[in-house]
Amino acid sequence: MDWGPLAFAIAVIAVILIAFALQEIRSVRNKTLESWVLNQPVSYSTRALIRTRGSAGIGWVSMKNPFGGAQMVVHTSGIELSLVGGIGRRWFLPGQGSSMFVDHMGWGGTTFAERECIRLSGYDASGLVEAAISPRGPIDEAWQALLLAGVQPVEGAW
Repeated sequence: MDWGPLAFAIAVIAVILIAFALQEIRSVRNKTLESWVLNQPVSYSTRALIRTRGSAGIGWVSMKNPFGGAQMVVHTSGIELSLVGGIGRRWFLPGQGSSMFVDHMGWGGTTFAERECIRLSGYDASGLVEAAISPRGPIDEAWQALLLAGVQPVEGAW
């Protein structure tokens, strides 16, 4: 009997279970930050193309959902990056201690199909969060909202 396909299936299932477990751990660790951000008034909200840095800082992953895409919601002192409808992963960052700069990023972090974006970097309770946000509206409005929330502009790329 060939055990190769069975071993492969077990490995795939193990990777999926580990990914879900890590996501749940991150969610539990960030409950306090999530509550703190969500209890603040919303100062700005926009639909956006949002890419987050992959695990271990490798690659970029687009936040996608077939029911409306992603959104950035800026609160008085915090930022929420989520999928419209509350499905899937949500990121919460304090404005204070986060930084941003304007950049251009394309598909998968390459130069292919580049778009202007705000590169946002900050820490939640689980570690560094990096995102590239291309708002549907004028980028200046999103930039100003993030400034008012306490995000610091920086020069250049990481």
